[in-house]
Amino acid sequence: LSKHPLISAIIQTRVNQAAEFAQYSNDDDLGFEIRLRDEKAEPTPADLQKMDEIKRFIQDCGSETIDFELTFEGFIRQIVRDSLIYDQCNFEVVKNRRGDVIGFLPVDATSIRRTKLTKQEKQKGRRDPDKAAFCQVIEGKVVAEFGQRDLCFGVRRPRTSMKSKKYGYPELEELLSVIQNLMSAEIYNASNFNNGISANGIIAIKSKMDPKLFRVFRREFYQMLTGVNNAKRTPLIQLDPEGDEDIRSISMGSSNREMEYNAWISYLIKVLCGVYQMDPAEIGFVFGSEGQSSALIQADPTARVLMGKEKGLRPLIRSIQSWINKYIIHQIDPRFQISFIGLDSMPGKQKIEIEQHRMKYMTINEIRALHDLDSVEDGDLIAAHFGQLKA
Repeated sequence: LSKHPLISAIIQTRVNQAAEFAQYSNDDDLGFEIRLRDEKAEPTPADLQKMDEIKRFIQDCGSETIDFELTFEGFIRQIVRDSLIYDQCNFEVVKNRRGDVIGFLPVDATSIRRTKLTKQEKQKGRRDPDKAAFCQVIEGKVVAEFGQRDLCFGVRRPRTSMKSKKYGYPELEELLSVIQNLMSAEIYNASNFNNGISANGIIAIKSKMDPKLFRVFRREFYQMLTGVNNAKRTPLIQLDPEGDEDIRSISMGSSNREMEYNAWISYLIKVLCGVYQMDPAEIGFVFGSEGQSSALIQADPTARVLMGKEKGLRPLIRSIQSWINKYIIHQIDPRFQISFIGLDSMPGKQKIEIEQHRMKYMTINEIRALHDLDSVEDGDLIAAHFGQLKA
């Protein structure tokens, strides 16, 4: 199902958007930063050095001896794709013999299963944290087992149903009937152009031509005028010129316009994007207001794209952040955490307008303090009047 062009466009768009956060950011641009979990605490020089070490660790996905080709962006792209297809994100936390985290690797989500509960675990009502909680199954054989701290089993859409066995609820499972309807509509329209009889009229020939000769003539006629894959095939009928024979054009089916084909396709696209919490404008489908013919008062698609990111991208980024913190950062040093920033960042022009507005009621030193800059002499004056005073 994920290979359907529309689903692929939705998934690839979210993957690209999430990959923007894989770069380290020193300001409010998209990216990640390492900070203390205690937001009120001031980092010491030792903390700053540890943050820098964790930053390099995240960028390289650990030791280069584990997977030299793997980068943090590649890691994000892989786990996000699995999450959007299977609602299951799996990555292994690689440790040395001392139990120290030395790297992390994405794992194929289709090969990871939860282990069966033992009789003692069923009696206690919970899993034993010291026993294997997950296993990797390849070609029907268990090839690896993982503890709860050794493998991330990330689920974005958890369920309380006991039948689900703590597996997620992927969007594609919910959209199964919608995708089937979309494929049926596409097959119908494609068949209409490729193999359907969509003739503009019927050619009736009044002649006493021998039936054998008429078949030869009809075969040559079709070779000259029939379209690709037998499309637009024109019916050719022989009538007796002396007999009282006639032929009438009879409609055998409704056109695509009569069946509201475009409206049906638009509805299915909106449902697909709605379940994935994405505005259709993000994948190139800009729909106007319902029942509105004028385009002069339609909303700007940019605002709709931003709203779509708020609904879909923000929860996805928050899930990735919590998984990386719980399984990687906190096992390295529980005093630190990774934060993805920049989703609320503003364009440069808007930032300048805000700074100009602040100059009307804030002093120069107050504005400099917002940017972590030292105060200056005569900086306790309102910035807007500073130039006038100097003059």
